[in-house]
Amino acid sequence: MRKLSLFVTLYVFWLVLSGQFHNTFLMVVGAVCCAGVTAFSARMGIVDEEGHPIEWLARFVPYAAWLLWQILLSNIDVARRVWMPGSNISPRMVEVPYSTKTDVGTVTYANSITLTPGTVTVSVGEETLLVHALTEESAAALETGEMLERVLKLEGAS
Repeated sequence: MRKLSLFVTLYVFWLVLSGQFHNTFLMVVGAVCCAGVTAFSARMGIVDEEGHPIEWLARFVPYAAWLLWQILLSNIDVARRVWMPGSNISPRMVEVPYSTKTDVGTVTYANSITLTPGTVTVSVGEETLLVHALTEESAAALETGEMLERVLKLEGAS
């Protein structure tokens, strides 16, 4: 199932980037190339639950919507603080504990923090992430654990 999912993902990505929807020859060549990449990936043993976590797809859609909303809110907050005189900008480094079960979950959590304006994941430790936060509020928001809880749900933990 993962091989089929990888092939479909690669082929849709190829179609979108190439824009070749009317040239049958190029569509067939694209399909053959995607099948070749899928076969090589399977032979290398990288078509696994970590490299292609298709079981996360249904849980990823609501997480992505929530993350996009958080990115928008953080963009507004950072822009307001930068452009308004006297805004409270107080950079700080904070250690944020995490309890993800998989490497994919840890990477998703760290990247989600970095994607949210005003915070950057600097390093990943065994049990904590070192995060640079632009404000005290952004640091406090991470310490509440809402993002971690959503990543844990994304992983499949209840």
